[in-house]
Amino acid sequence: EAGNVPYVVENGIGKFSKSPKEIANIVAQWFGSKSDELKAMSQNALKLARPDAVFKIVNDLHELVTQRNLLTAQYACTS
Repeated sequence: EAGNVPYVVENGIGKFSKSPKEIANIVAQWFGSKSDELKAMSQNALKLARPDAVFKIVNDLHELVTQRNLLTAQYACTS
């Protein structure tokens, strides 16, 4: 998960702090005086969204498994 933090922060789709109190304060501000900041982060997140990514991952995994099964079957027949 460590790689996600810089991505989220650098792309303006979230905040990070090691302090739970600081994060609680930031979240409270999003629902108060800094609601525009929350809206901007939401819009940034929508721009970066990849809703079909899970399907690509599953497809890639299926192809790898299929290729591996074909190789395994090929070697099994020659033994």
